[in-house]
Amino acid sequence: MTGYGRDREHRRRARALLGVGYLAGLSALLGLKAGWVCAVSALLGLLVLGYVLLTAVVLRERRRERRRRAAGTAPSWPAQLPVWAAPGLGAKAPGRHARRADEVGELLGRLSLSREGLRWDPRTGDRRHGVGPLVFDRSWAAEVVPLWGPGRQGCLTLTHAEGTAIDIWIRHPADLGQALAAGSK
Repeated sequence: MTGYGRDREHRRRARALLGVGYLAGLSALLGLKAGWVCAVSALLGLLVLGYVLLTAVVLRERRRERRRRAAGTAPSWPAQLPVWAAPGLGAKAPGRHARRADEVGELLGRLSLSREGLRWDPRTGDRRHGVGPLVFDRSWAAEVVPLWGPGRQGCLTLTHAEGTAIDIWIRHPADLGQALAAGSK
């Protein structure tokens, strides 16, 4: 993982811990006002609701990918490309992102495995604004690292022989790692 990736992961963990602290504080206030039974049941209800919604989104994505692969399409994964890396790789960054070189953020898209290597395609809205696909050929070395947190997230670090390294944030890193290992054989 590059320095940008470590900074992004640090920010994500800090936001998650801040959210947990906020939820604990709200639960304590609710416990003081309405009683501890009400506060604990509300907290448990929120946790169950969050888990159910996250599971529904993950299962829907998994079913969609299974149908896509059964139809003969190449394996693909939801992926986020850093905005700062897009212009250097030949992709136009949309809107205000095109004017800043130090932009923090990601472009949403989909990473797929093809004969040429890995291909990142932007989401439909960004395609309408001129962002094109990027192809990472076999000269890019790939390393997949699973990340802490819900939703089976991971970081794919692509390193070119010239020394350029890019982090792409993906879902289902174990599946991508298996596909890359099978593709390299």
